[in-house]
Amino acid sequence: MDYKTTIGDIFSPRRNHFAVPNYQRAYSWDVGSEEDKQVPQFLKDLQEHPANVAQYHLGHLLFEQDNINTHKYWIIDGQQRMTTAIIFLSCIYKKLKRIPEYNKEAENLYNEYLQNTDEQQKFETVAYDNNFFFNLIVENREDKIDTRSRRRIKEAYDYLGKKIQKAEIRDVLHWKSLIENAKITTDKVEGKAEATQIFTFQNDRGKDLTNLEKLKAFLMLQIFLACKHTDIKPDQAIGFVEKEFEAIYKAVEKNEIADEDQVLNYHTTAFLPQANTAIEQVKNALSKVPIGEQSKWIRTFVVDLKRSFEYVITIQEKRNTYSSIADVLFLDQPNSFPLLIKLYHFHENSDELESVIRLMEIILFRLKYTSGNYYTNYLPQIAYGYTGHNLSQLKGQLLYHARFGFKNYWNFERDFHAYLDGDHHYFGLTRYLLWKYENNLRDGIREHYMLFPEFNNLYGKTKLENTLDHWAPQNPCDKEYEEEFREKYLHNIGNMVLATRGRNASDSNASPEERLTISTLISRQQMESQKTNWGKAQIKTRQQEIVGFAKDYWNPENYTD
Repeated sequence: MDYKTTIGDIFSPRRNHFAVPNYQRAYSWDVGSEEDKQVPQFLKDLQEHPANVAQYHLGHLLFEQDNINTHKYWIIDGQQRMTTAIIFLSCIYKKLKRIPEYNKEAENLYNEYLQNTDEQQKFETVAYDNNFFFNLIVENREDKIDTRSRRRIKEAYDYLGKKIQKAEIRDVLHWKSLIENAKITTDKVEGKAEATQIFTFQNDRGKDLTNLEKLKAFLMLQIFLACKHTDIKPDQAIGFVEKEFEAIYKAVEKNEIADEDQVLNYHTTAFLPQANTAIEQVKNALSKVPIGEQSKWIRTFVVDLKRSFEYVITIQEKRNTYSSIADVLFLDQPNSFPLLIKLYHFHENSDELESVIRLMEIILFRLKYTSGNYYTNYLPQIAYGYTGHNLSQLKGQLLYHARFGFKNYWNFERDFHAYLDGDHHYFGLTRYLLWKYENNLRDGIREHYMLFPEFNNLYGKTKLENTLDHWAPQNPCDKEYEEEFREKYLHNIGNMVLATRGRNASDSNASPEERLTISTLISRQQMESQKTNWGKAQIKTRQQEIVGFAKDYWNPENYTD
């Protein structure tokens, strides 16, 4: 394989085929808005290629030749560009195949870039997506979309396919020629150690890489260097890191509640001393390890990192149950996640886990629903300091903070009560309080709880989104409120009710007596009996009921294991 070559030249040997190793991230290019996403930009670059410039430049590609099959090349760097180019050529194939005079050209394109005459797939993406890729891109056959990378492949295929179908045939043939003759530079390496070094030095400061990818490159290089001081073979050590990152990237594709760099930050916050970035935290920690022990430290770190990514999936699934996990993530995900991850590392199967998370929820709600200005949150520091040896001690520490907050001079409980007893509760967190109040009412009559997915509309249907509604409307059509009512009663929690966005829109500014009477919410059903006589007294009475519930529910003195 020449250093300077073309896409057509590297694919033209019939037996040559290319694959993305599983430790690389899956397909990540987006369609999105055409102004700033990679797939539209890929097409735009081809469309705007100057006529007086002979070759299109596709950049640098790094390959590792397979140890057994010398015609197989693993793509170490450039897999996103290569994947998009193959999707693009597949879309061109589909157009040419429909035009009789271009059938032969379509057949040649298919055999060159998609599947050769021996039925060898010419380009393979990561193994866990490759059947989908083959079905859709090679065979033009629909398949199940159950990962984000599969969705991106389908979106890119649909986007490029529509653009190519609408384009004039002369333009399509021109774009095909640009891709096939695209100038590339390549490096071919014959071992993991060399590939690791080249990739690291090329990409350590690459703007398009995530911190997780940069960290992977750094760790693979460091374990290669550390092997010089041990009896471990470099390829064996690097292969271990690769396998762990294969599992990490599989978890990334299933994760919907945090991106890969966020999860990396949660993990390093929980396990490593603080620094400006997650990568700096790892580098600082590794620098303090004796050189002869660094290989073992890296192996332990990547295993723990893998477990954290997998625990995020477990935590994500727990949101669909009546668990306090959903609550703490809703209240403050960045500050909660490091401790959640630490708890799952040490106590995944403990019966006490839920009670610890409930204490976190009490702290977070009292921290936010208050007349005080509290910006300090020590949950991340508590996560780092927890070693997993004494869960009872951790519970005692959290119980103390639930009572008094994070600073000795705070009036934590007084400010919480002051806000509840006040007159203005029209802000987002009241929706959360009313959800808990609704479930308390349901518990009293043995009704099924409203679980978090319904409360926070994880189904994604706009009409089902729960909002805050004023029972006495903010801007009634037929009357003007007196100043006292507007100041003390209109935005009072006693006048607030949960409502789906669809119900809120239908009610609009209707007075209580004009509202529809059918509702599945117990709290709303209770108010409907008073809708012909709704005023200050009724609002205050309902406030007292809700506030009484809140003071009891978020009272750490009522906390029991």
